[in-house]
Amino acid sequence: MKQSINIIIAIGFIASLSSCAYSKKFTASYYAENKDLFHSLQERYKQQYDKQPFSVEIKDKLSKEVGLEIITDSLRYIYGLSSEGSALTDTLRKYGFNVDLTMGIIRDMQKLNCTWLTNLDYYDRLQKKYTVFVSIRHKQLESTFKKDKYFTLAMFNTPQPFDEKGRMLDNRDRKQLRKLNGAILFKLDDRTGYALTATFR
Repeated sequence: MKQSINIIIAIGFIASLSSCAYSKKFTASYYAENKDLFHSLQERYKQQYDKQPFSVEIKDKLSKEVGLEIITDSLRYIYGLSSEGSALTDTLRKYGFNVDLTMGIIRDMQKLNCTWLTNLDYYDRLQKKYTVFVSIRHKQLESTFKKDKYFTLAMFNTPQPFDEKGRMLDNRDRKQLRKLNGAILFKLDDRTGYALTATFR
């Protein structure tokens, strides 16, 4: 009995390692195949974000329910809207969004299996910088043996430091790894890293 349990544990461990390796390979290939669209999404989103800060969530697997977080000077408004019909475009128009631009962003999120799109503005050595975060859930990442169902891209506007293993380093302390919600960010290119996570945000 004990031997059987050990065999099951060993099989689970090997499957987990194999699944992790597959997730990393899938993430790299998915990014490479869609790199131009991801960076177009980054640029268009930041263009609209600078005029009206907001985040977008695709709430269901059919990509029909859209969550909007609209940030004003004093309040954060949260909406759950259908991507079909006029409620979404009416809401965007109400807050002064470029409707065509923003709807194009949402359609590309749906196309790329994105679940979450947000931005972080920050200062590094007195220079303003930003990172756009895009979370993706894809059926090929789902597995019985692992908890990580999402990969999140962190797209920076400047090159980032990485170590010899492709792990992103902290800009201020190169001995520290840069993480997203406790998960290590790995290199996709000099301005883009990714983390495998159990949650989309």
